[in-house]
Amino acid sequence: MNTLIRKAFRRNDALKKLRSFLDTNEPGLVRVLYRLWDSQQKDITYREIREAILSGGLSDEYAEQWREEYAAFVMEYLYPEWLKAMNESTAAYKARFSGYVFDPMSEGVAAWTRSRAAAFVTEVTDTQMQGLRAVIERATQLDGLGVDGLSQVIRPMVGLTRDQTLSNMRYYENAIESGMKEAKAREQAIQYAERKHRYRAYNIARTELSFAYNQGSYQGVKQAQEQGYMTNPVKVWSTADDERVCPVCGTLDGMRLGIDDDFPFRTKLQEPGIRRTPPAHPSCRCAVYYEDEEVISDVSYPEIRR
Repeated sequence: MNTLIRKAFRRNDALKKLRSFLDTNEPGLVRVLYRLWDSQQKDITYREIREAILSGGLSDEYAEQWREEYAAFVMEYLYPEWLKAMNESTAAYKARFSGYVFDPMSEGVAAWTRSRAAAFVTEVTDTQMQGLRAVIERATQLDGLGVDGLSQVIRPMVGLTRDQTLSNMRYYENAIESGMKEAKAREQAIQYAERKHRYRAYNIARTELSFAYNQGSYQGVKQAQEQGYMTNPVKVWSTADDERVCPVCGTLDGMRLGIDDDFPFRTKLQEPGIRRTPPAHPSCRCAVYYEDEEVISDVSYPEIRR
């Protein structure tokens, strides 16, 4: 097999395996997130939302409660899925190297899971709080719409981001302005929120599983080095190579770096090593594959801006 064919095979194989894992395991996490958000919505009463609208603010107590619930979600559901993703992504090394063993309890894996768990809980809690506070603030500015009706529209938005809650409220306002009766407009807005929840759940599931799968592959190569199976691995960024590839990932496609080097994309996340592997953004479908060869040391890449 010549070099070009071998590289094309590794690229396609990496993407195919990632895609298969995501397609198989995303739905389970999505269902758990649905149940969690449904529980959180029921925990906040219409009366409490009415009081928040009238007072113009939402208590920090909800953020503390959600933080505890998301921490429990990570330990009970997300952490096992992370480990499953890591074990799946290292299966190729077990098949390739006789005697190779991947240790999911290694310090490298443990450090990543601790960091990602803390970041995830903070991100989703803060995002959710910002979403509710923004839409409550918007509700205080609306004249002619009853507080009781608004509270019924807002409660189903628990779990959504700021952009999503405000989009949902605009949808409701536009329906009212078009002449739709309030009851029907509320029904439509609640259905709209359900679609937003579906999108957000799949976004979270795909992103977190992609994080773990790609991190597992990275940790697997590091362990292959430690066990003497690889000496000087390099990594190559691979996109799905279709019309859905974003400009950032399109520019990264084919980029070759040393295993511990950062890819030059921007991200709001501040976790150590966050740019060593995909995803470059939420719902990113990219993967990396690894080769054991010399790194071209004089190659440099400019930072890519979204």
